[in-house]
Amino acid sequence: MSFKVLVDSSSDIPLNIASSAGIITVPMPVTIDGKTFLEGVNLTNKEFYEQFKTFKELPKTSQPNPNTLLEEYEKILDAGDEVVAIHLSSGLSSTVSTAQMIRKMTSAPERVHIIDSLGASFGYGLLALLARNILSSVTSWEEAEGKILDLRKKMRYVFTLDILDYLVKGGRVSKTAGFIGGLLDVKPVLHFTPEGKIEPFAKVRSRRAAIKRLAEVMEQEIQSPEQQVIGISHSVCYEDALILVDEIHQRFTVKDIIISEIGCVVGSHTGPGSLALFYQR
Repeated sequence: MSFKVLVDSSSDIPLNIASSAGIITVPMPVTIDGKTFLEGVNLTNKEFYEQFKTFKELPKTSQPNPNTLLEEYEKILDAGDEVVAIHLSSGLSSTVSTAQMIRKMTSAPERVHIIDSLGASFGYGLLALLARNILSSVTSWEEAEGKILDLRKKMRYVFTLDILDYLVKGGRVSKTAGFIGGLLDVKPVLHFTPEGKIEPFAKVRSRRAAIKRLAEVMEQEIQSPEQQVIGISHSVCYEDALILVDEIHQRFTVKDIIISEIGCVVGSHTGPGSLALFYQR
């Protein structure tokens, strides 16, 4: 018996990497002007961002279809494996609570393990990739669980946006934080709390300063960078991602850096021009 890792599409793991790692990705719905799409199935990132500014209202997102989750869990169980389902932060979505309910409906609940990522985008995806490595070297869930939860505790999510408006409208940060950002014309730097919620972290006067600030926060917090795979995700600002890569290389030697594109689900709440950095502290 072995373990199979399953994530939802908000993990933003590049398709080639998910495939080579044997990670299953369940698509999440995105509703745009009354029409619902499945991320990565009938809506691509390219299409989404090209049309973003023409949407009549902010896209809405929801948890994966419960029937789809049940089917995917059962496929893994039928193959003789145990399910390790890592889902979008409970601080942002009800996906985890739904997954826990679905677990009880499966043919073997004792072989289905639900993990709240407490994160989003490729930070959550990076957690899943590292969890998969842990699972390949253990013989029981009891042995793996503590290591994965310890890794989750160390994962750090810091990011910057062009504007806070989308997060505020989606209810992911307070209106006060959004008002201050707009009033002062600053570039916000935000982070995930240990509870998996988004909070303002710092504010700077320019985009370039915001990118530099991400690297500075990492420099203050990271341990053993030479042993770490660093994650960066962006929404149609690849050049800024490369600037962040340069900022990192000026400060550290790291094992690897993976750049991912922020998908439609996360991008519905952050908008174009979002740049995020993920590492272990």
